[in-house]
Amino acid sequence: MPMAELTQNGVPFYHQLKEIFSEKIENGEWRPGETIPPENQLCEMFNVSRGPVRQALDILVRDGLLSRKQGKGTIVLPPKIERGLGTFYSFTTLIEQKGMNASTQMLSFETVTAQGSVARYLEIPPEEPLFKVRRLRLANGEPLILEVIYIPASICDSLTAEKMLTTPLYTILSTCYGIVLTRAKQFFEPVVTDEYESQKLGISNGAPALLIQNITYRSDNRPVVLSKAIMRGDRVRYYVELSAQINVP
Repeated sequence: MPMAELTQNGVPFYHQLKEIFSEKIENGEWRPGETIPPENQLCEMFNVSRGPVRQALDILVRDGLLSRKQGKGTIVLPPKIERGLGTFYSFTTLIEQKGMNASTQMLSFETVTAQGSVARYLEIPPEEPLFKVRRLRLANGEPLILEVIYIPASICDSLTAEKMLTTPLYTILSTCYGIVLTRAKQFFEPVVTDEYESQKLGISNGAPALLIQNITYRSDNRPVVLSKAIMRGDRVRYYVELSAQINVP
């Protein structure tokens, strides 16, 4: 006998199933690390064909709630890593606060010259030397963020890849070079990953992601760091807290 009947209300069955499955994950009925019932069992439970069930599961896999493991079935993933807007953030601190182990893979560390938009964003002359750092940020060994960072060599001429592997960049700038960071400007836009980004992040080519461009300023209002990060849309999300302005008569 079916567990529940879906409603003929104009909403496609796969969408109704997606909402039901999402609720099971959110309320803990399907817990992180557990394998959900197989497709044929879900078909019997909701009295539908395999098509709508598979389509609903495909969406939840894409959205980062479920993961298919060959030979193991479909597994519930841990909740997405959340980060609030409005403050400076350290990836290492954020991940450790979640009880996870943060690590970094240095993909490249090179000296280049400022060109085009990079020179404009950092407000420096073209051809000025820059450190260009490409790195992968991981939580419990799972890649989450692929980022490229540009820093004028004039403000931190002894910066090395080794320093950046052991100490957060903002800490290096503050303690080693006396640079006080006061504000940052961030731009967000949805993107899909290309072949290189997908390979580094361990996701399928063309997967949804978030592109975050960050310009960080020092106390004299000069930009000192430009970063561009591709964040996995299935494992990371942002939130903002809003306060209501209520006028009481």
